[in-house]
Amino acid sequence: MNALQQILLGIRFMGLKSILQTIQYSRYRDRIVKRFSPPRSLAPQAVSPRKLENIKPFNNGAYFSFNDNIRLEVAFLSAHTVRLTWGPGQLAPKYAVGGDETIAIQVTIDQVPQGWQLTAGGFKLVVHSSGHVDYFSGGQLIRQDTPPAYTRPAWEHEAPLSDEAVIYGLGERTRLNLRPGSYYLWNQDPSGSYGPGDDPLYLNIPLYYCQQHSGGYLVFYENTFEAYASFDSTARLHFTDGALRFYVCKGPLPYALEEYTRLTGRAPLPPRWSLGFHQCRWGYHSADEVRRVLAGFAEHDLPLDAFHFDIDYMDGYRIFTVDNERFPEFDKLIAEMKQAGVEPVVILDPGVKVDENYGVYSSGMRRGHFVKLPDGKPVRALVWPGWVNFPDFTNPETRRWWGSYYKVFLEDGVSGFWHDMNEPAAFTAWGENTLPRIAVHNFEGREGSHQEAHNIYGLQMNAAAFNAIRAARPNQRPWMLTRSGWAGIQRYAWKWTGDTESTWAALKMTVSTVLGLGVSGVPFSGPDIGGFSGNPEAELYIRWFQMSALMAFFRNHTAIHTERGEPWQYGPEATQICREMLLLRKRLMPYLYTLTWEAALNGAPVARPLAWAVPDDPRYWQIDDAYLLGSQVLVAPVVEEGADRRSILLPEGGWYHYWDGSYHQGGHRVEVPAPLSQIPFFIKEGSVLPMLEDSVLSLHVFVPPADGVSQSVVYHDQGEGYGASRLDHLTLHRRAERLFLQRREEGTYPGPDQFRIVLHGAEPGATRVDEQPAEWGDDGLMVESFENLKILLQ
Repeated sequence: MNALQQILLGIRFMGLKSILQTIQYSRYRDRIVKRFSPPRSLAPQAVSPRKLENIKPFNNGAYFSFNDNIRLEVAFLSAHTVRLTWGPGQLAPKYAVGGDETIAIQVTIDQVPQGWQLTAGGFKLVVHSSGHVDYFSGGQLIRQDTPPAYTRPAWEHEAPLSDEAVIYGLGERTRLNLRPGSYYLWNQDPSGSYGPGDDPLYLNIPLYYCQQHSGGYLVFYENTFEAYASFDSTARLHFTDGALRFYVCKGPLPYALEEYTRLTGRAPLPPRWSLGFHQCRWGYHSADEVRRVLAGFAEHDLPLDAFHFDIDYMDGYRIFTVDNERFPEFDKLIAEMKQAGVEPVVILDPGVKVDENYGVYSSGMRRGHFVKLPDGKPVRALVWPGWVNFPDFTNPETRRWWGSYYKVFLEDGVSGFWHDMNEPAAFTAWGENTLPRIAVHNFEGREGSHQEAHNIYGLQMNAAAFNAIRAARPNQRPWMLTRSGWAGIQRYAWKWTGDTESTWAALKMTVSTVLGLGVSGVPFSGPDIGGFSGNPEAELYIRWFQMSALMAFFRNHTAIHTERGEPWQYGPEATQICREMLLLRKRLMPYLYTLTWEAALNGAPVARPLAWAVPDDPRYWQIDDAYLLGSQVLVAPVVEEGADRRSILLPEGGWYHYWDGSYHQGGHRVEVPAPLSQIPFFIKEGSVLPMLEDSVLSLHVFVPPADGVSQSVVYHDQGEGYGASRLDHLTLHRRAERLFLQRREEGTYPGPDQFRIVLHGAEPGATRVDEQPAEWGDDGLMVESFENLKILLQ
């Protein structure tokens, strides 16, 4: 976007007066950058390791010294993960990877003709005397690194890619397969709505997964500096500063992601309400308007679980304040919501208004909590309140100070927090829309520039809030939503896909964005329904609503300049379709909640690429318009205008079409009806899908047509807090015309009083429940707690 486009867009959102201020800020930024930037020097020559001069083993790896003071540390962290660190260069702070990284493991080191071989279980590395590094899994070569190039202070790293290799990851992107392509790793507000091809976006993570025949692997670079990535014949990463430290996790995507999240942390189990439907709009200007919207949901019989307050509720956009004229007695409004079963969420931005009469600002100034210029003065920028200072979240004292302000909202009954503008973003007339790169951050006392701190700003803001909320409300689970972050953000917050345009292309793009976030370790994400910045026609809105209902995060949100976007605004037909999807979401809650438990257990995302289930078949590697919802459900959203049928290549095995119960053999492309009222999705044969129907837990059994055994689990707890939990382990076994369903309980949380068993794909005959005869009704078999169910199929 050029300077003129930025100015025109800004006038639309902010008004002419504020735009004149953006020109002031841009001039201010350019002036201080010129003043404090060091003089340019001649670029040094690039050096690469060419000659190995020394090796020093240690318990789980070895140090290697090369020419020109280049050094390499190789450390196995498990039999699946190895960490390599090329120096010189400043190591990143331990914001992403922390705790005990190493599983006790025996590493053998042997000299070989090429150099040295390090082996841990089935994982082997060969470090060549020339600086090349080869990676083997089970004797199969899976990756080769060429010697990295060091041009003080930058590093460039390269690895050849096989012809068939597909690349996923890099955080938030608009495409699933990133090859071929070039990408910029610098968190950025795109300054308006974005669509396919726009790059970079709000949340970048220097991580990619390589899907290939010889064996997949995940690479994560623990370097927070500005970086560039490209994937063509090679995978190439260029970091502008810092040490070249990276982790290689071998194995199929589920196992590699489990290793990565073991290092960077798993998403905590969220409160169950967060899986419900969230409503928001930028432009609900008063408490009365909010009440009218809530009444509209009740009037139209549309279930609502959470309401998000956008920036309208604040007093002059001052963080941690409420406009008492437009939102009087805010605590009573919050109480009304909670009484109606609607959980309130408030938005917070990091920019603190420069105002001596504003307590947050004066306290931050007095205690030195803001990001500074090299001369020690706070750096200022322009955001919604006008001139602001930005807290320095790399300072532990600042994190504690910032976190203390959440208590007021918590005491009012606010249930969740939504962090926006935390790239960090600033309003500019031209140039970078963030803080000057010469700004100084604390970095736990060692100091560093904004060049190093920029990408982790949102991560540390969320860390400050999460830890404060957890301490203030120890018996409730924090829930936060973020626009920006970095590796490890999954420990603190969910992610929404930001300000997408309202187009069919953006709808399809959203599938890729959510899947890419999942591969990057962020299991809970979703879009603004209908896109944020436009006025979708009813058909596009409905298709977006349907898709979002089958993702982790399910929110309706629109910009201030758009037409109203509540479901009933699109007419009676759209309202009815949305109502049916909301009810379907309610019924699927036991399954969705179990998926959040899986994410907390092993890092598996809620929405998964089809390659997750079929890693050996390249036909599935680039499918970007369908996804797996957990392991049992495949979703094929309609992403083309006017379409009333949907074609999809189903993975191997059998699949039941949810709406008509038809059975389809996988490994082939199928076409199914897709009327406007339905989003096509399929249930895998052998699944036992838990659904909440009429307050009863129904176990929908999708009968496999041939003999076989399958496993399922259902997770239960009270939906909040850290009390007792329970797992129902379900084993489905077909043997000829007999079907066996076994249930084993684990945990102390009380189970359901009743189960309803519903068969799909077969008719039940004689049935015994724990050896007692049982009779089927029209809507299934009602049973109390059981261990063994035996069904003779007709």
